[in-house]
Amino acid sequence: MNQTYPELTEPLTWRDDSACRERLEVDFFPFPEDVQAISRAKEVCAICPVAEECLMYAIETRQGDGVWGGHTPKERTKLRRKWMEDVRAPAAIEHEVISTREAS
Repeated sequence: MNQTYPELTEPLTWRDDSACRERLEVDFFPFPEDVQAISRAKEVCAICPVAEECLMYAIETRQGDGVWGGHTPKERTKLRRKWMEDVRAPAAIEHEVISTREAS
């Protein structure tokens, strides 16, 4: 998650290469219980050359609806939690090491 999106008004060039642009018949914002529609959207994402950028955008901007980068809102929430744990863990370890050094 290295990219940031300071202004949502700026064009997101990765969207120009997205597989979903040409798939108007696929619903990327299906009801959560519509397993078939979610599956169809994920099939398109599976072949998309910019699925990772799409997913990162959705996580970073906390998109609460739709299939982004092949992941549902619940799946993105889990990924964001895991990412936050991974980001915080090294900082906590570094803080502990510094505290131990200072105590010595």
